[in-house]
Amino acid sequence: MSTKQAIQDLIINTTIVDKKYTKYSVEDFTQDTKFINWVTNGTGNKEWEDFIEQNPELSKDIRLASKIVTALRYKKSDLDVGDINEVYKNIEVFYKLHHQSKRKIRLRKLMQYAAVLVLVLAVGAAIPIIYYAGNQVQFSETPISLTEVRDSKLITSGGREILLKGTKSDIALNSTGKQLKIDRDSIVELDSKADQMAELVVPYGKRSNIQLSDGTKVWLNAGSKLVFPQKFSGKNRKVFLKGEGYFEVAKNKDLPFIVSANQMDIRVHGTRFNVNNFDTEKDIEVVLVEGEVGLKENNLMSLFSKEIKLIPNQKAVYDKLTNKTVVESNVDASYYISWTKGLLEFNKESILFVFERLSRYYNVRFVTDDHVELYRNVSGKIDLKESLEAVMKVISDAAPISFRISENQVFVNQKIQALPKR
Repeated sequence: MSTKQAIQDLIINTTIVDKKYTKYSVEDFTQDTKFINWVTNGTGNKEWEDFIEQNPELSKDIRLASKIVTALRYKKSDLDVGDINEVYKNIEVFYKLHHQSKRKIRLRKLMQYAAVLVLVLAVGAAIPIIYYAGNQVQFSETPISLTEVRDSKLITSGGREILLKGTKSDIALNSTGKQLKIDRDSIVELDSKADQMAELVVPYGKRSNIQLSDGTKVWLNAGSKLVFPQKFSGKNRKVFLKGEGYFEVAKNKDLPFIVSANQMDIRVHGTRFNVNNFDTEKDIEVVLVEGEVGLKENNLMSLFSKEIKLIPNQKAVYDKLTNKTVVESNVDASYYISWTKGLLEFNKESILFVFERLSRYYNVRFVTDDHVELYRNVSGKIDLKESLEAVMKVISDAAPISFRISENQVFVNQKIQALPKR
């Protein structure tokens, strides 16, 4: 071998055996250009084989990443984005690294993950299966209509339901995840293992606060659901949110906190932010109050997309239809979290926007006359601790409407202007 060739090989190997590769996860490999070129085109094959030989502890992750890259390459043209998102909402695979003494178990689990991937490919929808060290569970949302449930409830993985009475409930898990305190006076013992998930369901007309086992505090707005491990384990702290939640994340630089909101993942270490992710709305909104968060799509294209970073008083708006994210700066973060203090603020928002919010807060249905200017903008602040009738009187003073409340329906008409005197 010539000296020139030896130097070239040394340069290539030095690039491949860079420290960053030894710290890569499965997801990192699937997003690395050199790795993708190797899997799809065989580029640098000798160097990658040498790298695997020198780092045998990474061989499992590399094999899994190779399967995902290969699947995406051959199936991408057959995919329907709607199908991908639907499948992703119902499948979340977590895997846990075991010690060398459990190698047989580890290999058997590896085959299970491969089988899941093959099954997805067989139905024509390759999805980016996100691998996280942590709980080995499949997340599935409990099919509950939030307009029909009367009380908030906590549902454990075994199906046990713990009712939370009152308009607003405060609950807290202890550090072991085995004990639940309700409204500071009631203690409930839970059967908790590291991989058990629980679901907090907050129907329309209710609100709830929860402290998770790591100390993170979450405020859940009316019409929301939060799925979370009773005790966090593994290399991250991941929860699933539908609806609106305000998070004050307990700081832990070694365990990032991840909020999965349908097509979007929000990753943090310790910060305060608000997430709005209602199925009935076309956008996912994230507003940062303090610290820093990283946003990334968790659908097919997330393997190739960059993480979006937010700083305080920035708002990210993700369009679920176009998969586009727009970041707004210099927003008033306090405006977006006023609901946590029992207030509803609106600044040049449509009457329709206000009615939609009130519909969730008070669990009522608005029936409007055709003449009501639903897109007319109004501004103001409402104390949600007041009765619905008191709130509607405030709105009728700010907008040209009249109203009548009958049970759980609010009938709204255009206000008749008084005729001028002759």
